[in-house]
Amino acid sequence: MNKKDILVILAGLIVLGLITLAVFLIPPKAPEEVNIITDAKEYGRGDVLKVKIENNLKENICFSSCYPYNIEKKNGEWSSYSYEDCLDSNLNENCIDSRQVKAFELIVPSIDVGFHRLGISACIGCDVDEIFEQGQKLYSNDFLIK
Repeated sequence: MNKKDILVILAGLIVLGLITLAVFLIPPKAPEEVNIITDAKEYGRGDVLKVKIENNLKENICFSSCYPYNIEKKNGEWSSYSYEDCLDSNLNENCIDSRQVKAFELIVPSIDVGFHRLGISACIGCDVDEIFEQGQKLYSNDFLIK
């Protein structure tokens, strides 16, 4: 091998080493999604259900002032319980800024036993107190009502 070949191999090894080092030193990018997580996997009627919403999007997300969430039951497929009509204006409220977290609690109503989840309608990139327009439907993890 001549001197030129050795330099090319050495340069290639250095570049490969730098790429390998960068892979291990640069943290992975957080996925751009919204995570909705309940504090437990099982609840009884009347229990307090705590929910944490993590906004990993680049934009804020806002929720409906009339229907901030729906409880859905799994009967083969997911179906939502019926809710009363909202008589107020349906506005954007309880917004979560990009890369922020919010939590809320609800009392588990007297609903059927079985597997459930929360369905949350969200408006992405919206302003507070404007008319709510659903841009995406978000879902929590499944939980059991016993």
